[in-house]
Amino acid sequence: MKTDYNLDLFIEASAKSGLNTEYIFVEAAKLLYNDYVKYKIGNPLIGKKGGKTLKKDEHRKKQQKKKCC
Repeated sequence: MKTDYNLDLFIEASAKSGLNTEYIFVEAAKLLYNDYVKYKIGNPLIGKKGGKTLKKDEHRKKQQKKKCC
């Protein structure tokens, strides 16, 4: 089933019995965190990887200055 729908995670659970409910939230949080870390590493405007951290407004101003005509 996981491959049928191109899912990253598939876990059967039951709200009625509580089967795997906590586990699903923990695994979803891990996936979200890992995606965030990958995004943060791949985006030089976030974090201190490239030196100075730019705020959204500073980044927007730099983009506006680069535009021509």
